[in-house]
Amino acid sequence: MPYIIVQLWYPTDINTEVTEKFFEVVKEFPFDKSLGKETIQVASNTNKKGIEVLSVMEVKQGKLEEAWKWGRNRMGAFQSIKGLEYDMRLWTTLAEALEGSEHSLPE
Repeated sequence: MPYIIVQLWYPTDINTEVTEKFFEVVKEFPFDKSLGKETIQVASNTNKKGIEVLSVMEVKQGKLEEAWKWGRNRMGAFQSIKGLEYDMRLWTTLAEALEGSEHSLPE
């Protein structure tokens, strides 16, 4: 199953604004279990540049398009926050990456 991985970066001085927006977004776009598994809802760390947040969703078979749209809708709400940047990417498992090649996972 593929993974949708979202990363956010923002300075610490806008943390309150981002946190308030997060709770709004979770209410407006709650996690849809029919699309996949919320592997990591939120993991975060801080460093000298600010705060970094990570979220991971394992997408169910046949639900990629719907899951991607749901994720884009959810992340769109954060675009109005000045100083916040995010990246939403699709990752595959090694087994999926090897499909169609002459290689397979070792047993």
